[in-house]
Amino acid sequence: MAAATEITIKGTKPAKGERMTPGAGWRLATTKGKKRIFTATLLDTVNKGNVRIAIFSVPKT
Repeated sequence: MAAATEITIKGTKPAKGERMTPGAGWRLATTKGKKRIFTATLLDTVNKGNVRIAIFSVPKT
């Protein structure tokens, strides 16, 4: 089982540098408090130094 701070995809840790392809099919999950999962669309990614910033669109509920 992965630690609470690690990111996993179906229980396995993704490879370093794995591509984040734009489009639908993303799921964003909360890690603290009430457990919630949002379906999302990845619009764009921006690399700033050693940090990658992802911009998602999430439908209003």
